[in-house]
Amino acid sequence: MGCDMVVALARATADGQTLLGHNSNRPRGEPQTLVRTPARSHALGEKVRTPALELPQARQTYAVLAGRPAGLWGYQHGVNEHGVCAGVSAVRTRLSAAAPGLSGTDLVRLALERAASARQAVDVLTDLIARHGQGSTGEAGHNHDDEGASDNSFLVADAREAYALEATGNHWVLQVVGAVRAASDVCHLRQDWDRISRGLADLAIRRGWWPENGSKLDFAGALAREGGDNAASLRRWGRATLLLEQQSGQIDAVSLRRLLADHGEAAAPRPGMPLCQHASSEAPAGTAASLMAQIGPAEAPLPVAWCAFGPPCASVYFPLFLEGDLPPGFEEDGTEAGCRLWRRTSALLAEAERDPALRANLREGLGVLQERFDVEARDFVTEALSLRQRGATHELHRLASSFMQHNLESWENVCESFHLTEVGAGPAHPGGELYISGVVD
Repeated sequence: MGCDMVVALARATADGQTLLGHNSNRPRGEPQTLVRTPARSHALGEKVRTPALELPQARQTYAVLAGRPAGLWGYQHGVNEHGVCAGVSAVRTRLSAAAPGLSGTDLVRLALERAASARQAVDVLTDLIARHGQGSTGEAGHNHDDEGASDNSFLVADAREAYALEATGNHWVLQVVGAVRAASDVCHLRQDWDRISRGLADLAIRRGWWPENGSKLDFAGALAREGGDNAASLRRWGRATLLLEQQSGQIDAVSLRRLLADHGEAAAPRPGMPLCQHASSEAPAGTAASLMAQIGPAEAPLPVAWCAFGPPCASVYFPLFLEGDLPPGFEEDGTEAGCRLWRRTSALLAEAERDPALRANLREGLGVLQERFDVEARDFVTEALSLRQRGATHELHRLASSFMQHNLESWENVCESFHLTEVGAGPAHPGGELYISGVVD
């Protein structure tokens, strides 16, 4: 129940921007939400409370737009005002969790709040992991039944560079990404790492996991724990790597979203191959939320967070900007049932799974809406960069807030066209729920 992550740096993309994609695979029906936290200055000696630990707060934290399961503290993926983006997936290793530790989503949140570059984010992550270790709180696809499943892998990027980080206990290895990289919920770094935490190689030798012959440590070979469906994870990773390398130099936002929605070769996709996963009675987990961060240009990045709920092949990615206020429909509303957009999306997709005609109409309608979002987002970025160059901060804030609200209303119109209706909260529907009464001809 881990996640799938991909990144393409400027040299691998068609327009010279960095693209990072993250599919968060979660238990069926788990509510999802988005959050935007503003930048803040903090007093000397101030503390921040994570679910398990109290830590010294940074003097300055940055604005972040991120996704997370409703009610959790940390972030499964996100982007900050400096164009730093990150995602996390659980991995299984041979070292025991250093309780209480920091979960993978705790670490993503702390890195995005504190880092003005991808390299600084890596420094934040490695320092926190070395000091506090890792622990599972059921976040980022962790399975409490899996011993050793409290460790994590991360992809971190900005407009200039990207890093793959895999961690075990209080230790880690790091790879500098050359052009493209994929990761899933198993360890992938072998002897191709560029940096390693102090003492990890000696620890592996003492435990008998690696020979004392002077050879470079094979991280996955020595530290990864067997068990779980590693074969399926490796197939997804291999599929994503193949697609990235085939398209390197021509990757754009559309092709990366298509990759996140990939279902393998149509002729005969093997079990576990699809990057886009659908929960069912047979498959208790599926892709609950997807992020594509678009960062560039390097000199003055204007980050775009393309966010979707549900399996990407049947959803629409909303272009969201840190420069404005996130519309309330994307945020938790106190019902403990995720944000309104997630509830509406879940109801619509559930009905579409049962009705092939609705499914076909829905995909056509969402495809048209996605094309509209793409065109309007490009126009918005051009105008936003002009406003920022002129120092028109208030006008940019107003425009970004209005733009995101307009897109949400466009989605609401799609819901109405499929007769999606909300039932008010009451004894039979404690959190309120949605149903579909039919399809407009």
